[in-house]
Amino acid sequence: MFTGLNKLTFLLGSVAIFASSLVSAQSMIKNCAKAGHVALTYDDGPNIYTESLVNYLDSVGVKATFFINGDNFLQLNDSVEAQQALKAAHSSQHQIASHTWSHIDLNTLSGNAFDSEIVKLEQITQSLIGVKPAYIRPPYGNANSETIRKLNSKGYEVIEWSTDTKDFESHDISQEMDNVRKSFSRSDLDNGFIILSHDVYEQTTDELTKELVAYVKEQGFKFCTVAECVGKPAYK
Repeated sequence: MFTGLNKLTFLLGSVAIFASSLVSAQSMIKNCAKAGHVALTYDDGPNIYTESLVNYLDSVGVKATFFINGDNFLQLNDSVEAQQALKAAHSSQHQIASHTWSHIDLNTLSGNAFDSEIVKLEQITQSLIGVKPAYIRPPYGNANSETIRKLNSKGYEVIEWSTDTKDFESHDISQEMDNVRKSFSRSDLDNGFIILSHDVYEQTTDELTKELVAYVKEQGFKFCTVAECVGKPAYK
């Protein structure tokens, strides 16, 4: 039987647990939870450059995570190249994750429009590679607490990034690598990192990735997928 003090302690503990779970559900994951590990991530594909990137990563023993769209630079429904790239990445054990169907800001959607952005991508990955992603990166990194709550309720881990190469801005490798170095120097090196790039740029797939791999290895870090960072299955 609870005493008055025990009841109060129990209630306070319950509130703390609830608040903790609420905060967790409304936060995007920005860092790799595995100390000393780095996840390379690529947004907006599959693209005409994706398969060559997969081949390079395979050649150096690095597994990456691809946050894909269904209708962005290429249309996954119709593009043979995009479909082949997706299948190549998955068969090589790179992680396939969602970046929504058409790269629209999820904060602007509700109801069926919101659901469609998620479900259409799940349907095509199920059709082409036999899996449904359990990880998603909201386009533009935009996700308010309600968007995150809805994605969590659909079984998704919501991923942002700790390190942005900004390869979409300058297309200058020296500047992009400076962005990475600054991020690493500012961050707690006891944590891991999630690096954002885009496999829709030839310079990124052919040059920047090689620089990233060399730099990460020089720092003594190991590579892993985002699912390995988080410690939960990659697929539903």
